[in-house]
Amino acid sequence: MVKSVETQTYRIVHLSDLHLTARDTDRRSEPKLFGPLRGMNVAFRTILRSPQINKADVVLITGDITDRGDPAAWAVFQEAITAAGIGDRLLIVPGNHDVCCFGLARLPRRGRSVSQDLKKAVESLRLARVSSRLFPADDGGFDRFPWIVRPIPELALFGLNSNNLGNLTLATNARGDVDYYQLERLGRLLWKYRGVAVKILALHHSPSIPDSPTARKRDLNPFSKLEVAGHQIPRHQRQALRLLCLSHRVRLVVHGHLHRSEDRRVAGIRTIGAPATTEPFQTDGGPPGYRYFQYTLHRTSRRVSVRLETLSAAMPQSLQ
Repeated sequence: MVKSVETQTYRIVHLSDLHLTARDTDRRSEPKLFGPLRGMNVAFRTILRSPQINKADVVLITGDITDRGDPAAWAVFQEAITAAGIGDRLLIVPGNHDVCCFGLARLPRRGRSVSQDLKKAVESLRLARVSSRLFPADDGGFDRFPWIVRPIPELALFGLNSNNLGNLTLATNARGDVDYYQLERLGRLLWKYRGVAVKILALHHSPSIPDSPTARKRDLNPFSKLEVAGHQIPRHQRQALRLLCLSHRVRLVVHGHLHRSEDRRVAGIRTIGAPATTEPFQTDGGPPGYRYFQYTLHRTSRRVSVRLETLSAAMPQSLQ
């Protein structure tokens, strides 16, 4: 899917936290203030039918594709992307709902480990047939994290697996973790692709959850200390990740997980947090819509513009 040199822009749409379920009538496992959210599957199909998504050069999804990581939900995802014809433009990093223990605690037993959780993620992605022609053969694909994709000469996309694999309880399900081996490989890949003008790093977890004063300054509801502890990547890993991104001039770090829209600078790095794409959003009494970020690379200037877009929840009759 490499565009011709004459094409002046390259567009990436960033979706996240779809929480697809086995049946269209199932509710999302995370509670909603005024009742459990349903309809994520229908919302996702609606979103994929939109011209805005279909015209994108890359569709990037930063985790929690499924609500419970079950094969039936992955099958819903596969059917939707097949119908939309976007399989060869799709890039994914897994989220905690895709790979980790969810629900009741699981009992420790021999062989149940980090590698088993990672295998679950890779097998699920294979089940959904999301292997993409964008992946260069020399640096692998979804079998290994971080992955690296270079769809055009000016752009390199890196994907991390930020999940706390091998956890045994619901309390640790949502916590982030980027181990030494991923950070070491990321450093080598960033050095190898140091000449690429625009580098974008994608992961599921936020690399920096703001403290209460900072959140209020950004007009966001602050997380409690317990919520931060349950969702945060460990401090030393966050610091190492930021240093790698700063030293190799990563243009954007993009993530999901928190289900809210954020566009801020963290230690000089522009960091984008995506809202839950399949969750309806409504402001000022207007019609409900679904939100996602769009990144447009202007190839001549190497400038990247960022926009938070909204799709109408009610598709035009011609698209139904």
